[in-house]
Amino acid sequence: MSLHSDPSGLNDAEESFIGLKNYFELIKDKSYHKALSNTTIYTLGSIIIVVPFSFFLAQLLLACNRYIRPIFSFVLIVPGITPPIVLSILFLLFFHGENGILNQFIAIPLIDILKDLNPNWLLPDYINWQKDPKFIMSALIFQSIWRWTGFITLFFLCSLQAIPDNLEEAFDLEGASWFTRLIHLRIPACAHVILFAIIYLMVDSIAIFAGSYRLLGGSGGTDDAGLLLISYVYQTGFTFQQFNRATAISMSVVPLLASLIWLLFWRKKRDEVQ
Repeated sequence: MSLHSDPSGLNDAEESFIGLKNYFELIKDKSYHKALSNTTIYTLGSIIIVVPFSFFLAQLLLACNRYIRPIFSFVLIVPGITPPIVLSILFLLFFHGENGILNQFIAIPLIDILKDLNPNWLLPDYINWQKDPKFIMSALIFQSIWRWTGFITLFFLCSLQAIPDNLEEAFDLEGASWFTRLIHLRIPACAHVILFAIIYLMVDSIAIFAGSYRLLGGSGGTDDAGLLLISYVYQTGFTFQQFNRATAISMSVVPLLASLIWLLFWRKKRDEVQ
């Protein structure tokens, strides 16, 4: 379908074969490049923060009392099992303007403290998470952290609890430090969960829609600072009374093709090593 032209109107179903024209048009599309760049930053930010933080929380849960552990585990996993639409409304209340929860309880008090320390600093009265291009991406990444940290933590906790007791006892007998145990036992034992978490967060970063739509209204925000790939596909395919189906599909196919090429290249390298 991406190799055909879009219908010329809403009631015009005529399409013609145009080959790779839609893909060549993407090369010149600056907004598409911006969407890919923002999606990459969003993905890397989510992975770099969520995976280590979840692993750290799993360590804390493993060390806490076994009767209290289920309560903390449930509290952490609630955002992950909450429907996206409900969660996106909570995000909007959290980030919305000066009266948002994040500004009222964290940002504004912190800014007031900094102003008291140095009155010469030119600081805003509050942070506009939805319109300030410096903070839009931070708000999007924070949504991912909020939603998936507890979910990934639960998988890490299950992996840590599956470590055989005799291995833990062997490290105790050797007098291994906590850091040695972490590097040589617990991280290797969780390697498969780390890989799963990275792939899961990558898929979610490409497919996320409800959160970004609720926060930015389907746009990319000021200066397209929060324009993600899924948002741009939505704009192209379903807004402005135009159904640019073929163009939107070509935008979605490019990351898929890139992933397949990377997978084939990785498997070829692995086979050569073996």
